[in-house]
Amino acid sequence: MLKFAGILMIFIAGTGMGTAKSMELTKRERNLKKFLWLTSCLKGTVRCGNSCFPEAFLEISEKFDGMYREFLQSLADRLKGQEGQTLGQIFRDCAKKEFRTAGFSAEEMELIASLGDRLGYLDREMQLRQLDVFEEELCRRLDFLACQLPEKKKLCRNLGILGGIFLGVLLW
Repeated sequence: MLKFAGILMIFIAGTGMGTAKSMELTKRERNLKKFLWLTSCLKGTVRCGNSCFPEAFLEISEKFDGMYREFLQSLADRLKGQEGQTLGQIFRDCAKKEFRTAGFSAEEMELIASLGDRLGYLDREMQLRQLDVFEEELCRRLDFLACQLPEKKKLCRNLGILGGIFLGVLLW
């Protein structure tokens, strides 16, 4: 009876691991959509607000919560301090620090970190164009992810279940 209970626990753990990985993929998609919204807010602030970046980031931070708010506020604070770094370097540092738990892939993280390199040294119209290009790239990545997401989630769940069954049979 104890052996059966242990095997059942292994099966449940395998199923849980597959489900957890599936939920990570959903979290990744949700975080990319939220960053796309952040980009849209930044574009609107640059277009209509006509304010400098530290003020724009603080203004946008009020619309977000969690890691996005912390990211925008730390970005604004570091830009106000102007530690001798460029906007690109500061943006990259803050993005890597705040988004390490967001579940982004390495390519997505590099895309997000590269946004700071596109901003800050150009005129307003060029910054708006760069934000448009960035939004298009992020939308393409989201579309690609949305196409792959259902089958990847199903695969993760099924592999978790099969892994639990395999270990249960192996230990039987």
